[in-house]
Amino acid sequence: MNKVGKAFWKRLGLALGLILVLALGLVSVNAQGSIPYELKPGKPYNGTKIKFLICCLAAGQFAQLSKLTGEGSEFQQLTGITVEWENTPYESLQQKILVEATTGNTYDAVAWVDAWGEAIKPYLLPLNDRIKADKIDLKDYPSAYIQAGSDAQGNIVGLPLRGHPLILFYRKDIFDELKLSVPKTWQEVIRAAQTIQEKKPGMMGIAMYYKVNAGQNLFLWVSHLWGNGGDILDKNYHPIFNDERGVQATQAYIDLLRKYKVTSPAATTYAETESSTEMFQGRAAMWVGWWWYWARFSDPKTVVPQVLGKVGFAPAPGWGNNPPQTYALVWPIGIFKNSKKADAAWEFIKYVTNTDVQKKVASNRSDPAVADNTIVTFSGMEDPKVNEANGGIPKVGAEVLRTARTLPLVRTWAEIQSVLEVGINQMANGADVRETLNRMAKDVDAIQKRAGYYK
Repeated sequence: MNKVGKAFWKRLGLALGLILVLALGLVSVNAQGSIPYELKPGKPYNGTKIKFLICCLAAGQFAQLSKLTGEGSEFQQLTGITVEWENTPYESLQQKILVEATTGNTYDAVAWVDAWGEAIKPYLLPLNDRIKADKIDLKDYPSAYIQAGSDAQGNIVGLPLRGHPLILFYRKDIFDELKLSVPKTWQEVIRAAQTIQEKKPGMMGIAMYYKVNAGQNLFLWVSHLWGNGGDILDKNYHPIFNDERGVQATQAYIDLLRKYKVTSPAATTYAETESSTEMFQGRAAMWVGWWWYWARFSDPKTVVPQVLGKVGFAPAPGWGNNPPQTYALVWPIGIFKNSKKADAAWEFIKYVTNTDVQKKVASNRSDPAVADNTIVTFSGMEDPKVNEANGGIPKVGAEVLRTARTLPLVRTWAEIQSVLEVGINQMANGADVRETLNRMAKDVDAIQKRAGYYK
């Protein structure tokens, strides 16, 4: 073989080798030679190990993201950073975060439920300069998500990681059979539920939940309250949920159970799990809950055969002619001030919150056990592939989130939530609505005064 031929085969071999390396994911570059997801090139944090305080690795999104950032993962290959995901039980996560924030230096990154945030935010790093430097488009997130991750000074201390709008799930076959329109308001929910119970004896119109359980019985109450123009606290943090709008909205919420009887009498003992099971098992025609339940409604291991493939979805109901205002639950992710590896932790946060990474997770249906439609940016929710993989529910979620709200961002929320959820359950069990709301307001007023919000 002459020199020209040897040179040709040598160049071809090098080219094929490079193609193989790229195909195996050992190198990840774009056309400009930089790595994706706005990560820093050159692996400046190679060999760094960060610890992430989180719970619930059984959740599909978290399970997938933990693999994408674990040993031998794409993230590790791109950055050289090793990430250890904590898997604290949900019931003890809030307390563990507070202990770490105030006394610890074990963890670098942390994710929390929005309502816990005010007690945690003083111990987190502001991310504004990092967000600006890496050109992260905050307008791509629901405003409620950004608000939940911001402190009182306007600093963003957490980017959205996992978030949920409320969705109305309903039996398409029953609605078609009875020629019912999908309800857009709680008033229409009652009428549809009454028709269903009249025409389908033995089936409840809607599965509701009023049990005291981590504030879950507040999720649908606040959609009544906000929809009717009411609120939990005013701008000066005084309780106002017992005003006339609050009484009217709360009475309507309780009337679903006690007056109209369109839900199971056992709803006073139901939280999310028990009430969703009523629909999984074909005993209820409607249920309002978080959108991630869509994967469970599509799982033959979860729902009975007569329900599988017959569940539709729509935005959670509003109130009358007012735009729906529902609770937008979000898990922000941030960096502890005590972390000595903040720059590496930021690379991790950029990766797990990146829309392309989240689209990859939300579109993955290779393993039903970790299938999860959760995604936190509007561009991700409106992505055709994400919607194709999830039956179109991401677009519906985006519609809900454009008018959704967050719970009051006050450091006293845990105490306030306890008062509210106990009172809601008492009213569901027959206590007078106005009297109970007035007593609850007095209790919340005392909490706020004791915390120094006012005298």
